Amino acid sequence: MNSSRKVHEVPVPAASGLLHSLNRIDFADAYQVPLSHPVMDIGDAYMAIFGFAPTWVRWLMSLRGHIAVRLGLAHPFDTAPISFDEKPRLQPGVRAGPFTVQSISTDEIIVGDNDKHLNFRISVLKTECKGQCFVTVSTGVEMHNRLGRIYMFVVKPFHRFIASFMIQQAVWAGRL
Repeated sequence: MNSSRKVHEVPVPAASGLLHSLNRIDFADAYQVPLSHPVMDIGDAYMAIFGFAPTWVRWLMSLRGHIAVRLGLAHPFDTAPISFDEKPRLQPGVRAGPFTVQSISTDEIIVGDNDKHLNFRISVLKTECKGQCFVTVSTGVEMHNRLGRIYMFVVKPFHRFIASFMIQQAVWAGRL
């Protein structure tokens, strides 16, 4: 595999609206990869990553949902999987798969949700540097209480693996 098409962990880009989308950020990470399709719009980049969750990721998210509901937290069980062929409406307040669109611009979409234990945002940002286009997927979390801190402690290793895997899977499949 071409190492230039490998996902790399990077700081959350200073240009990302994610940095201002929460009152404070208690946890953040970001993963970046060069785009092989530089004319791809931000909605298609979002779909290329989040429209193709493998069965095992969907299963883990469902398991997370069943546990969360028992703890009195929200989980949208009724969200249908998103499909690259059927791009959902990407506008603030509308669910795009498992996440609610918070904001969208030409170069960035921010999705996420709020709950009593934590708020989270995921940014998909398209940038250019020295003639090369990149996509960076960043996550920011604002924890509200002890349950939020415990939750993040438990899910952080899964999150880091799944986030980078989902991006790399999109690269391997030629979607990014």
